[in-house]
Amino acid sequence: MRAALDRRFRGVVRLLHEQLGLSPNQVSLLGLLVGFAAAGAVATGSIAAGLVLMALAQIVDALDGAMARQYMLQSARGVQLETLCDRLSEALMFAALVVAGEVHMELALLAMTAILLVTILEPRSHFDPGFKRFMLYFGWLVQMLFSVRGFELAMHVIFLANLTAFAVGTVIVDYRLQKEVDAQDIQRRALLQKSGVAAPDEPPTFLSRLASWF
Repeated sequence: MRAALDRRFRGVVRLLHEQLGLSPNQVSLLGLLVGFAAAGAVATGSIAAGLVLMALAQIVDALDGAMARQYMLQSARGVQLETLCDRLSEALMFAALVVAGEVHMELALLAMTAILLVTILEPRSHFDPGFKRFMLYFGWLVQMLFSVRGFELAMHVIFLANLTAFAVGTVIVDYRLQKEVDAQDIQRRALLQKSGVAAPDEPPTFLSRLASWF
């Protein structure tokens, strides 16, 4: 999927980098500026125009990563900047929906908190449901078709999806950590046995002690 998108954007990426001299980080900041404009449009009541600008910001979002991969410019700092710009764009859009009266502030704060929890855990869990801004398009469509508060519905889905992703990510991180600890313990015991030293008994875990009571 990513490779296909990179091929599709290759000409635009070449124009931005070779002709205009932009770096991936500068493209990330450009996407944030478009996100600012999208939020401003929504906050002033121009919902459709704001969503169009948000779609443009997402396209620009894809260009920074494509540029970094095409010209071998990937860096940890670049990934951090891209993530920061994404979260700021989402926070601005959520705030704009609150100002426009489309979403209650408490729900927007809950959704953003859940997103931030996933973002904090993602470098270790490598699990992120994504689709946050796509849900806003869905909310707008539902609102237009059925005259309901579609953005509220979309925000509920974003909150629940990211809260679930945080719980799943926590389990994934815990599993990987335990797997790493177990592998190190097996290696340590193998080294002790090879040297002729008896491996010490492991202290019982809380769960094993609990099970022994029944």
